[in-house]
Amino acid sequence: MPSVLEDKDSIRDLLAQYCFHFDSGDFEGWLQLFTEDGVFEVHGMGRFAGRDQLRAFLTTIPLTDGLPMLKHCVMNEIIAVDGDRAAVRSYVLVVGGGSEVRLGVAGRYEDELRRVNGSWRFAERKAHLDLMNRP
Repeated sequence: MPSVLEDKDSIRDLLAQYCFHFDSGDFEGWLQLFTEDGVFEVHGMGRFAGRDQLRAFLTTIPLTDGLPMLKHCVMNEIIAVDGDRAAVRSYVLVVGGGSEVRLGVAGRYEDELRRVNGSWRFAERKAHLDLMNRP
């Protein structure tokens, strides 16, 4: 059984994988970070439960040459581990690209995680888009 420190390190890795998979357009890798019944809820955009709905969410992302032209930066993680479950709160900044680079979103994530076959996965991720730059 991993220690709490090892769990927290694995969870921080999961948070980083989320950013790298999404931002690089590796949406299948992104999907695998969720449990089979995982939920992604974006305040003001909807709640997407299960792999089929998560895939449907991905079709709403504008792409340029197959990439979303975004960089997610997650920081200030507060992680509480309880056996095979964990709760995480963190800040997120989303930088958008294209004709000019701009800060698009400053917000927060509230995550409920589960350990599945030894790996941490998102059971539920809520994104709160607290501050948004309107085009």
